[in-house]
Amino acid sequence: MESLQKPDIWALFNHLPAPTYYMSKPLVCLVGDAAHASTPHQGAGAGMCIEDAFILSELLSQAHTKSDVQKAFCAYDAVRRPRTQNLVKTSREAGMLWDFEGEGVGDDLEALEKNATTRMSWIWDHEILDDLALARSMVWEA
Repeated sequence: MESLQKPDIWALFNHLPAPTYYMSKPLVCLVGDAAHASTPHQGAGAGMCIEDAFILSELLSQAHTKSDVQKAFCAYDAVRRPRTQNLVKTSREAGMLWDFEGEGVGDDLEALEKNATTRMSWIWDHEILDDLALARSMVWEA
């Protein structure tokens, strides 16, 4: 420990960006922390898992063949992966902010307040039904 310049007490880990959340052989799809584990700094990890489950369950409810399931997985991946991987990235950034180590912010309280008041809107103000409509169009109108 003496060799560390600034040791942290708690280790926090997040999932590295996955190239996809599904496979065809075997036919498997990941949701929640299995696909996109994040640090807790934005408090949205469980919510993202619920969104994943909602989109995937809606798509699978219309799947009648193995081909339909593969299409559903592909659409789920296309719609969910960008949003969830952004959460992983921005949650790590939020942790740095809350520790006064944020890039371009540091311990500048005015800059921190400005960042903190806007950083969650993309999570809170998102319309999940738009994602579902997009995913459905990818599966059933392709």
